[in-house]
Amino acid sequence: MFMKTLHISSAKLHTETCHPAATFVTEIQEDVEYRVEFSAGGHGMAIQVSLPPEFPLEKPVLKVSPQIDHPWVNEQCEIISAPGLMNFTIHSDLGRVVQAVIREFERRPPHLVGEPAESSSATSHKGQEACSSGRTSPVHVMPEFTPQQVPSFPELLDLSTTQLQQLIQSEDRLDEFINRLPPMQRLNNTVDDMITKNEELAKENLSKHPQLQKLDHSIRKKLDALSVVRNSYESLTQEYQRLSGKYAPGSIKESLRLAVLRADEESERIAEQFLGGKMSVDQFVSKYLKKRTVSGQGAMFTLRCVCNEFKFW
Repeated sequence: MFMKTLHISSAKLHTETCHPAATFVTEIQEDVEYRVEFSAGGHGMAIQVSLPPEFPLEKPVLKVSPQIDHPWVNEQCEIISAPGLMNFTIHSDLGRVVQAVIREFERRPPHLVGEPAESSSATSHKGQEACSSGRTSPVHVMPEFTPQQVPSFPELLDLSTTQLQQLIQSEDRLDEFINRLPPMQRLNNTVDDMITKNEELAKENLSKHPQLQKLDHSIRKKLDALSVVRNSYESLTQEYQRLSGKYAPGSIKESLRLAVLRADEESERIAEQFLGGKMSVDQFVSKYLKKRTVSGQGAMFTLRCVCNEFKFW
């Protein structure tokens, strides 16, 4: 209900402000029905504003009285073709919609159904026919020609009626006339310039095609060479890791330690064989000294490595 009151209050505010002397708003039923009275073409008129239960989600219903001939009004006197009413949304201002309808009727006073028109007998006949049948016939009123409505093509003002008819009847002449218009000539010139620039750009791109192919071939060769070098690098890296693990100082020291242990064991075994009479003196001296030499050299190298580690730390 608050939204309804807001919209109809806005309607009263706009209407009374714009037409304080000629427009009167009467509240028939609060938030449901209102009557807006005004004058148009020397006739007293009124717009009945009915707000549906879902207003403003649903557009209001506007009816005009007395019965008139107007493109916006149907046979039941309901205003249906007003732009503001056709495009009505929850954000629309009902006051402005009613105000626009009143301005339309004031600028182009509609013909009352059943009343003879002063402009022509044909219009009077339409009014009488509508009155007798109870139906309205829309009367399209030609708007007054104002300076703001000067046609966009002043060249048409220099043509006679016969020439205008020829333009309407012949598409070739119409196309020829349009192509001679300054805006069309400027547009055609712009299009021609763009086509010329596009062609020049296309030729320049085509001229660079061999160079691009050459660069592409060179890049592909370099990529192949890079792939070979990368594979070689990966292979050498694996070999380096294998050898570095094998010949690392720690690995060498451990190998020497094991060799010394084996030499000691062999020398003890040779000594036991000699003491058991299983080996001559010459054989014993030769084998025993060889094993002890290996054991001594390995022990000295291992001791040197340990000393170096202590010095480092």
